[in-house]
Amino acid sequence: MHQQTDVLTRLNPRRWFAMIPMLLGVFLGAVTISSATTALPSMITELSLSTVEATWIIDAYPLALAVSLVVAARTGDRFGRRRMMILGFAGFAAFNLVGGFAQSGLALIAARTLLGFAEALVIASVVATIGVHFRARERVFAYGLWTATFGAGSALGPLIGGLLSDGPGWRWTMYAAAPVAAAALVLAAWLVPESRTSTRPSWDFASIALSIVALAGIVYGLQHAALAPVTAAIVGVTGVVALVLFVRRQRRLHDPLIDVNLFANGRFSVAYLQILVTTGTSNATVFLVSLHLQQTRGYSAIEAGITLLPHAALIVIGGVLAPLTLRIFSSGVATALALIAQASGLIWVSVQPENFIAPLVLIGLGMGVVGTLSAAALFDVTTSDQAGQVGAIQEVGFALGAGLGIAVFGAIAAALGINGFSVAFVAAAVTAAVAGVLPVSQRSRRRRAPDAQLTRN
Repeated sequence: MHQQTDVLTRLNPRRWFAMIPMLLGVFLGAVTISSATTALPSMITELSLSTVEATWIIDAYPLALAVSLVVAARTGDRFGRRRMMILGFAGFAAFNLVGGFAQSGLALIAARTLLGFAEALVIASVVATIGVHFRARERVFAYGLWTATFGAGSALGPLIGGLLSDGPGWRWTMYAAAPVAAAALVLAAWLVPESRTSTRPSWDFASIALSIVALAGIVYGLQHAALAPVTAAIVGVTGVVALVLFVRRQRRLHDPLIDVNLFANGRFSVAYLQILVTTGTSNATVFLVSLHLQQTRGYSAIEAGITLLPHAALIVIGGVLAPLTLRIFSSGVATALALIAQASGLIWVSVQPENFIAPLVLIGLGMGVVGTLSAAALFDVTTSDQAGQVGAIQEVGFALGAGLGIAVFGAIAAALGINGFSVAFVAAAVTAAVAGVLPVSQRSRRRRAPDAQLTRN
């Protein structure tokens, strides 16, 4: 069956056109997250937002996205990933229009929350579809495009948000996204092949509830660790307890929501750890350098954003170059070298914080390469039937890595005062270097089962 699927994939050149709507979905999600930061001042002024409301306008979208990824993946496994992708695009278009007409902070928060749920359907479906739709180095190239598109969206988002807010108004950051989402919907219906698991997945609502509480608690705790440490700690601990209960329950179920035994595979667990590390150190870099430039050097937000552009640009380039590194190195060696490059950039920032361009190039390049190769590695040691679960695990890893990096290294910088900035980057460099030299188990503890043939409409 695996052979039949590979032959079918090779004979269908339209598979690469399917990346167009899927990459549009990734780009829209990245822009929605990053554009809100520069559009927020206009939102605060026009809607007379309180500090709490302003915080939730930023946090609601990524929080809703993170907590619904597991359920979105399961839904795609059951009802079809293309179908859920189309539903997500429809919701994304509709909720952007609703948010654009919002007349209160509460209405805007609700719209951005619903946008997070809609984007979860898109992202979970995109990642799983890439996982089953492409093989070997083609999969790496597809994930390179994914990484590059996300990096481009993250870089352009603040610029788009600032330009639209200063021009026709912040509402156009939402109005403009609606027709793009509608176009992606049409293209997805036309170009994306349908896929689902070969067996009908069951629903365990206790597992769903525990996954939501766990992810909501952990993500909220990480988001608010600096602003409200006591509340964040309580909520975060609640999330960790729910995660422990979730894992224990999955081990007992015949058809778990997430097969936690995937982490018993050495290659899988190391690749996942490397995702956490590269995402954490990369996001902590953006956070700490931005604060340093604005608080220490008096840069404006736009000036700080321009200074950080090399980081975003090299994430894009790293994603594109990642497949080419496999012509010279194995995936494990290429990932290790990228993490060492990232560690070198982090050390460079700590010892010479006057010039950020060169170190930001290394940090961004490392993120682009590692994010691409590690994401692809997760699918290399699993089956097509596990694609939905693996996709959800991957995306949760990127979300948790970002939150952990900012929370941990940000706390180090804040706690140590004048030396905190440098010490935080040394700690981040050591973390990246250790992740780079971790031994990767070449022997899976679980045999790969034959890949299930795609269900096509």
